[in-house]
Parts: sequence; structure tokens; C-alpha cells
Amino acid sequence: MASKTIMIQQETYEKLKRLKRGNESFNDLILRLVDKKQDLNPFFGILSEKEGDVIDHTLSQVRISMDKADNLRGDDF
Repeated sequence: MASKTIMIQQETYEKLKRLKRGNESFNDLILRLVDKKQDLNPFFGILSEKEGDVIDHTLSQVRISMDKADNLRGDDF
């Protein structure tokens, strides 16, 4: 099995360390966290339609700005 080394800040390491269960490896912890499925039903209806539209519009503008910044830097991801 191939492995990769990643750099994380000390604060991130400490937070991950606190989330580990028993003899769980960091690899197992990360897999558990990224594979975790969230039940979103409790969140439905929290925002009004207008609030949702504002958030959707704002996120669209952020994505456009990020794309422009990436293009200016020449990032190819």
C-alpha cells in the first residue's frame, strides 16, 4: 500500500489527536471523518427562501472570484 506524508499545523494535529478513539490510527480517523454521512434533515427549513437565495448568490460570487484569482495565478488544478 502506498503512503503519503502531509503537513498540518500543530493546532490541527492536536484537534485530530483528541478525536482519535482508543488505538485508532490517524489514517483510520481521517477515513472515519471523511466517510461520515451526515443526516441533513434537521437543517431543512432553517433558512427562509430569501436567506437561501442570498447565500446561494454569495457563494456563486465567491466561486467566480476564486476562479478569476486562479486564472491570474495560472493554477492548473
